Amino acid sequence: GWAGMRFNTAYPIHPRIGLAKTVYKLYNLTTELIWWLRLPGVWCLQAIRLIAFTLLMLPGFVPPFLHFLTSSNVRKNIPYGKRFRQQLDIYLPVEFEEARQETSQFPVVVFISGGAWIIGYKVWGFIMGQLLQQNGVICVTSDYRNFPQGSVQDMIADVDDSIDWVSKNIHKYGGDRNRISVVGQSAGAHLTAMLLLYKMTNTPIGSMREKAEEADPNLLVGSPFGNIRHWVGISGPYDIPALIPELRHKGLHKRLLSALFDDLENQSPIQFLAKNKEKIDKKALLPKMHLFHGTKDASVDCKHSTKFASALKEAGLDVVVTMYKGKSHTDPILEDAVSGPDPLTQSLLDIVHGKKLNRLPRDIVHYQPKALLRLARICNPF
Repeated sequence: GWAGMRFNTAYPIHPRIGLAKTVYKLYNLTTELIWWLRLPGVWCLQAIRLIAFTLLMLPGFVPPFLHFLTSSNVRKNIPYGKRFRQQLDIYLPVEFEEARQETSQFPVVVFISGGAWIIGYKVWGFIMGQLLQQNGVICVTSDYRNFPQGSVQDMIADVDDSIDWVSKNIHKYGGDRNRISVVGQSAGAHLTAMLLLYKMTNTPIGSMREKAEEADPNLLVGSPFGNIRHWVGISGPYDIPALIPELRHKGLHKRLLSALFDDLENQSPIQFLAKNKEKIDKKALLPKMHLFHGTKDASVDCKHSTKFASALKEAGLDVVVTMYKGKSHTDPILEDAVSGPDPLTQSLLDIVHGKKLNRLPRDIVHYQPKALLRLARICNPF
């Protein structure tokens, strides 16, 4: 029964919350979100386009999603904190069963998904998780509170907690605690970028807290990000004041955005960096930074990445920028992954393994018909 499933990681309910409280909380959050969005609104059209896009992409999405549901190498719904939504999934490499867990040292990717800070969910990373696990990498997809349950500052705190959990526990799953890369897409790229900048400048994460735990001697010393080797931002918004007019055009009202970004000057990477770049300790062991963006991104203009790269370089930091010509906001992580070719996965594997791989990555079987793919790209609200 339900009680027996509480200790099965396939059970999606947080063990400290319970089924009844989860249903009640979801109902309240849904009605509150509708109040914030207002009915009807421009966002309704975006929702219809998203549904159409998903239906058209089902031939490509269903096989990897069935793998997510049934594979014993996907450990689901592991709590990293006590709060609602503080759970994560772990995609173990296909070699995991044959390797000895005590001696295996697989590189690790922590993936933070997008979702306009409102519909983010760890399962959105099921395609990336499968691609990485097929290529000898552990992928951890973390949930975080969405609006209206929390503001951007709360989301950053959740991301921080999830990365902290991975740093302390991933060795139990065969992961190398000193070879962790953090990858964020869209809103996830923004949240992880802000967390990176807070760590670089020793800035407390709002009212959440400064961690008081003693340093772990098994982690790399001298880095404000502990043992994080790389940070990767994919299709990320890094100039929030410039993005807000576009968000309002897509149906997010001014009052919603004011509640979401409740400290805008300290929640926009480019503006925060300009104000705090002198605080960065250049001698610290900082993560290597990589930015990826499609030149035809209609949701977040690729100028966000080029401007952020310029700001990072002006602050004396190294960053590598890759532009995908003609690619949309979601092409690099969704459409390309299920239809091929998939340049992003190749680049991520090179980054995570720390060397240029001579072989092409093992990919998922491509079931997506080209005709449906073209229609899906037309309907895609992102």
